[in-house]
Amino acid sequence: MAFPGALHQLSESNQVIFELIASLDECFITGFANLDDQHLQILQALERVFTGTPLQQSLADATVAISSNEFVDKHFAILASARASINGALFNTLQSHVRTLLGRAQLTEVELDYEASESPNNVKVLLASVRHWLMEIALIGYARLDIATLVPFLGTLEQIQAEPLLVRQAALLTGYFNELMGNLPVADSQAIPKYRWVDLWTQAMLGTMRPAILPKSQLISGNLEILGLDLRQHANLVSFTAYGLLDANNQTQLVRVTQSAYKVDAINNEQIWLLFPNAAILLDAFAQNRRLQIKDVPLLPTGDLLWQSQGELGENYNLIKRAAEFFAENTGNSLIYSTVPASDRHPIQLAEPIYLSNYQVVKNDDNIILSWGDAGELSIASERISALSELNLDIIAKSQQIFGLLRFDAGKWSVQPLAVAVKNKTTYTGQTAASVIAKKDSIKNSVVGILQERSSRLLRKG
Repeated sequence: MAFPGALHQLSESNQVIFELIASLDECFITGFANLDDQHLQILQALERVFTGTPLQQSLADATVAISSNEFVDKHFAILASARASINGALFNTLQSHVRTLLGRAQLTEVELDYEASESPNNVKVLLASVRHWLMEIALIGYARLDIATLVPFLGTLEQIQAEPLLVRQAALLTGYFNELMGNLPVADSQAIPKYRWVDLWTQAMLGTMRPAILPKSQLISGNLEILGLDLRQHANLVSFTAYGLLDANNQTQLVRVTQSAYKVDAINNEQIWLLFPNAAILLDAFAQNRRLQIKDVPLLPTGDLLWQSQGELGENYNLIKRAAEFFAENTGNSLIYSTVPASDRHPIQLAEPIYLSNYQVVKNDDNIILSWGDAGELSIASERISALSELNLDIIAKSQQIFGLLRFDAGKWSVQPLAVAVKNKTTYTGQTAASVIAKKDSIKNSVVGILQERSSRLLRKG
């Protein structure tokens, strides 16, 4: 295995781009209403980067307006587009780099086909309110931002949470709002997680510019083998993405199934799985490592299956063996990978499936490093392992094989384990989810069940 060492060799051009983003993000710390000459030079440098592109004129207009203290939300939407475009270019470069090193074919660009859609007026009004609020945050700057600026937005946020067409925006804005509320006022501007906060601001702003529609899908039938589950959560939302192999139409394709649910602080530990009753058969198949026979399930060109809550259990499969067959270095298989939407192209979203073996485990403080000697090393992305996962650092330290996702964060690569093999035993995130859902009276006596019953009573009274 030679790829880990070369993986960490970033080009000088990439380093320059990271520095440009960091400089731009400083404007968000200071606030666009408080920019000095040095900050304005950063905006001009950003403008030069987009010379000859469709964003050139719009970005030039935005730079002139902001430099003249003419603040209009559309100019900040252009800044969000520019920053997202730069991160999208980095995503493409990094993805191409890692796939070359792993001996995988480069992904073919596919033009996504969307149905023409017009957002309802109430949605347009809500998104305009979000855009104005985000502009206010950018003008004030994170270093000067206070809770009084955020609180008036709460009423709008509640309306967004109640609008089904804005579920993705609601999830993002809820987490962003609560994170800001929990960290203000800022005592030390140097401690602000600027890259993260400006990322969230950027994605929220972009979400106000496009209708909430999916690309056209096709119905597909076949056998689905789930190999790993990425579990994420914050105080108000829990989500998992299952990565699997779909055998259909005489070919094998990498697909994803994503399920999300709102939650409250009282719902924690294993009870979070009770929020996914519609995924019971999927999680049961994963727990038993059995193929799931699916029929006429919508598949997006992004490789996302729109889960229909139905399927039949089939034969068993060996999770680690299948991972090694398709995701080891230079496997030479014909696995089909799907395109990634431009709006989702950001280095933090890189998730290249990988099978690893023949490594030595090196413990470094509270983290673990996988070493292949002179060939290089990879650290474990321990921060991405959910506290609710069956995996922990002790199990990973004893492992001989890992299936996970190659991730890129803070300028470096790491691996997020989804499943690990210790001798003949495989442990993976989501291994016990099905048993939690299947327990007799588990929902009735749980916090989830109690809250559902109380809300049902309130609705009946209403």
